[in-house]
Amino acid sequence: MIGHSLALASSTELTPVKLQLKWQHQFQFAGYYAAIEKGYYRQAGLDVSLIEASFGQDIIKTVLSGKADFGVGTSEVLLNYYQGDPVVVLAAIMQHSPLAFAVLKSSGISNIHQLASKPIMLEPNSLELLAYLKTEGVDIERLQWVEHQHETRNLIEGKVKSMSIYTADEPFEFASQGADVQLFRPIMAGIDFYGDNLVTTQSMVQFHPERVEAFRQASLAGWRYAMQHPDEMVDLIFSKYSTRKSRAHLLFEADQIRKLMIPSLVEPGYMNPGRWQHIAHVYYQLGLLPENFEIEGLFYQTKDMAYQRLKQQFYYAFGALFLVGLLALIFYRQYYLANLRQQQFEALFMNAPVSLMEVDEQGKIYHWNTEAQNTFQYSAQEALGQTVFNLIMAQDEEVVVRDRVHQALVQNKMVYLESHNQRKDGERLICQWANMPFATGKSGSRRVICMARDITQEKVMQEKLYKAAHYDDLTGLPNRVLILSLLQEAMAEAKQYQWSLAILFIDLNGFKLINDTHGHLVGDQVLKQVALRLSQVLGETNSVGRLSGDEFLAVVKGVKEPLALETVQADIMRAVASEIVVNDLALNISASIGATFYPQDAEHAEQLIRLADQSMYKVKAAHNANFNSPSSRSDY
Repeated sequence: MIGHSLALASSTELTPVKLQLKWQHQFQFAGYYAAIEKGYYRQAGLDVSLIEASFGQDIIKTVLSGKADFGVGTSEVLLNYYQGDPVVVLAAIMQHSPLAFAVLKSSGISNIHQLASKPIMLEPNSLELLAYLKTEGVDIERLQWVEHQHETRNLIEGKVKSMSIYTADEPFEFASQGADVQLFRPIMAGIDFYGDNLVTTQSMVQFHPERVEAFRQASLAGWRYAMQHPDEMVDLIFSKYSTRKSRAHLLFEADQIRKLMIPSLVEPGYMNPGRWQHIAHVYYQLGLLPENFEIEGLFYQTKDMAYQRLKQQFYYAFGALFLVGLLALIFYRQYYLANLRQQQFEALFMNAPVSLMEVDEQGKIYHWNTEAQNTFQYSAQEALGQTVFNLIMAQDEEVVVRDRVHQALVQNKMVYLESHNQRKDGERLICQWANMPFATGKSGSRRVICMARDITQEKVMQEKLYKAAHYDDLTGLPNRVLILSLLQEAMAEAKQYQWSLAILFIDLNGFKLINDTHGHLVGDQVLKQVALRLSQVLGETNSVGRLSGDEFLAVVKGVKEPLALETVQADIMRAVASEIVVNDLALNISASIGATFYPQDAEHAEQLIRLADQSMYKVKAAHNANFNSPSSRSDY
């Protein structure tokens, strides 16, 4: 069973349903295979057929034409909706898009701007890549577009300088052919689209709502199962759907899709209207949508989902402007002004779904509702007569909270804050507060209604999502996006205080040999140990991040000349060269390091990194020559 809301088949007759896939059979569609194999669709009364896509096929048009009931499409479905196509998005399978540009590291292209005037293969439905280029200031009109052939050899053989790829697919092919590539992803410029959206038509939702909901829930149940059992799914694909890819390739794809879905943090299918608004804004910047285009009708909603979405909007509108709480306040004020009956007010106040309490300027509690009891664990009997500052406020924030309550009374306006609070059992909470003053009608007496919402879990989730977006999941170091941001911050600080800054480009020697000889699991452990050693050597004052593969970037502050930097480089090389033990294997590697100085060598981050990369390449070439080895970086 996959949930009470799933429509179960009441007879042996199943409704035939066609799902148009986005491409050929591969792990990208594992959730739908799982829903078939585990009987989720059958339990829902559906007989689902999967249709592979052909190159260049318009998935949305296929669904709209009736050739398929459902489809797996890109975020460009938003443009179809704008053009009047009656399309509905049921779920976002991937929280992040897999699209990226790939270039060979040996090409010398180290930043996105170098793609200008060079031949690029771009696949259909890749507008987010164009938006990425435009956001980075690249003149799209100057680019040389080449028809995409979905063959990695076109890049390897130099027929093009870059090609659009899926991060869950082609990187495996490049690695298998010994090609070392660098990826440029839209998220590096703050463009973060959903990937693989499950879509249908408005008529399907209108005339067959039970079928749509059953299909959606069964599909998402399939995805939950697939992400929990990737090895089983790989065997299923290989045995029943396609042998086009090897098992190793499918396992690589499964691992990459897990990173794009983040199933440990985000429920499969989750969609945030704010993210879709971000996508709409990107399309507006491309001139494809009007500004502030209304997108609400694009999303699928059951009554329960509509309630949940309203609840989310209610929570996030202004942080502390709680809709029901405000309604309670209105009636509360009316009670004093119009002398409403006491029992009417009490029922409304006590049953409001947010924590409500009435206090005076000293914080003395006069009213304390049921939700406040649930949140802070104090009964109304325990709370009344106490001061809110002593009862639930963290001591280190009492002064600030007192000031906000006073401010609300003096300025006669709603005052907001976020503070740490404490429950009766001692557990600390983080709450959003809205404090509204009102006149009691008794000799000019004034009090404050305080509304609180526990956002502790939201803060934990925000922290997890931030970490997932900004830190490398293997090493725990800042990822490319974050380390480049830290570099920019360090440069701004150095400019303000007239400091110097050193940038180190660190590449490991011999790492590829370890991967090839002992496997990627051992290689991953080596990278984790190297990352730990780099962090220890550089300390908290400096920053180090993982760019990709076995490449790291370090930002070293307060170093004015090469001689002073030599000590830091020597410490790094000594730390990396120290024996690494993995599963009783004693392994040895070394590091090649290139350095540049800000502002002496360059004043822009990309120039500094490119110069440091070039410097590192010379060091590596010398290292290779000393060991009578080929100078190609891909050998190490």
